[in-house]
Amino acid sequence: MRLFLCSPHMLRKLSVMLPPFSDSMDTFVGGVAMATWSTLTEYVRSRYKIADEKPGSIKLIFDVGDLRSQVVILWRMSLLDGEEEWVQIESPFGRLDSINLRGAIDAMGKTVCGGIAAMGDLVTVRHSVPLLNLDINEFERPLGLVTGTADRLEQQFQGGDQF
Repeated sequence: MRLFLCSPHMLRKLSVMLPPFSDSMDTFVGGVAMATWSTLTEYVRSRYKIADEKPGSIKLIFDVGDLRSQVVILWRMSLLDGEEEWVQIESPFGRLDSINLRGAIDAMGKTVCGGIAAMGDLVTVRHSVPLLNLDINEFERPLGLVTGTADRLEQQFQGGDQF
């Protein structure tokens, strides 16, 4: 699957192509539909090519055009001793020891979705959403924005395509 991130028109086309969670994938609690890590991973497996999967994480690699790719990792997160499930969407764009952090932070300040974080020796764009009552657009749109932002920052601050 090719994820288009440069044009709002193309993003709208992508969102039309992706169906919402089906009733068979929902977990119902007190009559209210609720997404879980398990239903989200089923959804991701059915729609994306998975590069690697481990308990609590899924690695995706998107073709973002112009012979560029972008790694995105989905992490299972929880709050309140496991009572509240979240998904963290994270994409690396540089190395801590070689990036202009001030410039990257300033560039990130102009975005609507995500923030800068560190994952080991990598600098990443990261965004998290709660799974309770998750609509698919609350996952798909941040997934596209994190992917596109990380690729743009990688081009701007690393000058290549390492991630």
